[in-house]
Amino acid sequence: MNILDSFEITQMRSADGEAAFFSVMGRFFASAAVRRDCGGYPLNDGAGYRWFVARCTPKAEVLGFVGVERQADIFRIRYGYVCPEIRGNGLFRALRMAVLAYIDDLGAESWASVPETCVQPLAPYGFITHSTRGSWVTLKRNAHAAGRADRAAG
Repeated sequence: MNILDSFEITQMRSADGEAAFFSVMGRFFASAAVRRDCGGYPLNDGAGYRWFVARCTPKAEVLGFVGVERQADIFRIRYGYVCPEIRGNGLFRALRMAVLAYIDDLGAESWASVPETCVQPLAPYGFITHSTRGSWVTLKRNAHAAGRADRAAG
């Protein structure tokens, strides 16, 4: 059985219960390999963060996550990670769609700082280049771009 045949995406916030949050996510915050895959910086968390976590059911094993930070009326997509053994099976696509649907439901815009190689794959979802610095690009996605995301997914 393919591990991706049975997974669910849930939302978590450490502000809703630190012990429960870090019992699930702590190993990712502590991992040097995850840090390298997330741009080389340590994962951060705070009151404005929301984590979309993909878990295998029924074992509840974490397969991947996307972390976003709300700042007033915008969301900054901060981190995205899928376990290496799961990559290439569409899990990140499912996480991305869950995040964008959530942001669209709130009528907010979103921003992401990504390596240059991620710019083209995100363009169909309404992201446009705002600025560049070295090999990193800051992307912006206007509020209510759900139609573009839905078409790109279909």
